[in-house]
Amino acid sequence: MKNHFSLLFLLLALAEPRARAQTGQQVTFSQHIAPLVYQHCTSCHRVGEVGPFPLTSYAEVASHGQTIKYVTGTRYMPPWKPDPSYRHYLDENTLSTTEIQQIKDWVDNGMPQGNPALAPPVPTYPAGSQLGTPDLVVSMPRAFTHQGNGQDLYRVFVLPVDLPTDRDVAAVEFRAGNKRIVHHAIIGLDTTQQAQALDAADPGDGYTQFGGFGFNPVEVNWAGWVSGTQARFYPAGMGKKLYRRASLLLQLHYGPSASTQTDSSVINIFFARQPVRRYVRTVPAIAPPTLTNGPFVIPAGQVTTFHSQVTIPIDLTLLSVLPHAHYLNKSWKIWAVTPGGDTIRGVKIDDWDFRWQGSYRFTNPQKIPAGSRLMADITYDNTAANPRNPNSPPQEMRWGESTLEEMLLAYFDVLPYQAGDEGIVLSTAPGRATAPGTVPMAVYPNPATGSAALNFQLERPGPVTVSLLDETGRLVRALVREKAYPTGPQQVPLPLTGLRAGLYFVRLETDGFSRSEKLVVK
Repeated sequence: MKNHFSLLFLLLALAEPRARAQTGQQVTFSQHIAPLVYQHCTSCHRVGEVGPFPLTSYAEVASHGQTIKYVTGTRYMPPWKPDPSYRHYLDENTLSTTEIQQIKDWVDNGMPQGNPALAPPVPTYPAGSQLGTPDLVVSMPRAFTHQGNGQDLYRVFVLPVDLPTDRDVAAVEFRAGNKRIVHHAIIGLDTTQQAQALDAADPGDGYTQFGGFGFNPVEVNWAGWVSGTQARFYPAGMGKKLYRRASLLLQLHYGPSASTQTDSSVINIFFARQPVRRYVRTVPAIAPPTLTNGPFVIPAGQVTTFHSQVTIPIDLTLLSVLPHAHYLNKSWKIWAVTPGGDTIRGVKIDDWDFRWQGSYRFTNPQKIPAGSRLMADITYDNTAANPRNPNSPPQEMRWGESTLEEMLLAYFDVLPYQAGDEGIVLSTAPGRATAPGTVPMAVYPNPATGSAALNFQLERPGPVTVSLLDETGRLVRALVREKAYPTGPQQVPLPLTGLRAGLYFVRLETDGFSRSEKLVVK
């Protein structure tokens, strides 16, 4: 019997490496790795973008296989900083544990290519835009030279826009000409001509201004950009106003550089195809004056947590949040507490990285009732243990516009609340961007008993048909037949009485577009 067990263990020991190798060989670039890379990496890792090397082919990915295995295994890449267990946002870019393991298995087993015919096509990207062809391109007058003196520079460029009439704007997209030196951009809107006077008093194009624009323009934060931001259209019926004969004030933060470089950035503007009835405002609701334990001073050698609290005076609709800080920052947590004691989650970042900042847009607008307390905890590490500390030894840090100083700001896209805002569907799933021309939709509640509702949003008016199908695709109920709906958020009741429990599909058809959502009836 002992010999039989010894033989069995020997066979198992010999078979185990082979089984692992066969499992590893099942993961190929064409079938498993290419879809992951093209979805999560290639948008930045391609010629002309911010990634240090392209990832657009098997040869390119395989040549960096060990690096990809390491940075995905440590979750350094993809560079998505919010905690996905706290809440979800549009345009999320994260890998699951299973996907990370697939990458590891593929690399450890020799990075097999597999059948090239099974690989998905390399994504195509529009030239000069993430959104398509802009209606108006506002450019800097000429390339600007940033001196290689190791110093930060905040330069405001005054860009007149000569339009015959006011226009509603559906999207604003900033395109950095030189991502090696452009750290972020703030775009103001003005009609007062004060910026022209400041420009004329400063030699060369634009004028240097640390902190703001040197005066209060009509709109201080008309638009903005930080590295990694995904351009997006505003929800239907919402947008920005661009006044005729206005000027866009483009404040560019050029980071320190050891070599003299040039930049020629542009602003792409997309006009609204449907009337804009509600204008979005971008406001810095969290800043040093809102701190309950200020002033904003970070002692040398200490980890300091600041708490911010501000009371919201009116009912607001919140579309996005953008926290901003520099190298000492370690974490953010932003939330609101309603007068009734409910908590509304904003964003939670446990491992802040100055190089990866973004605007985090909610999948549904968030109602913040009047009287709610908007709060934040923001932690800074000014010790020698912080590898990103710009000072060695650490020095006391205060507010400053320079990259090597520190800031505390959080911007919010807001507008006055209207009934039903929280039911607007900006995307049907976390991380899924809804492109112009599609119809965002979702079924609530799901699973459901007795009744439910289909929420959807139209970018242009048109006829809509809504049907309820069983799991085989057979028509169960015709709910709406070719009914005309206007632009904007809509809702269709879904009566479920008399239906047996099981899986159904809600199908929406409009203007050549068809989409179905699963519905579980209990």
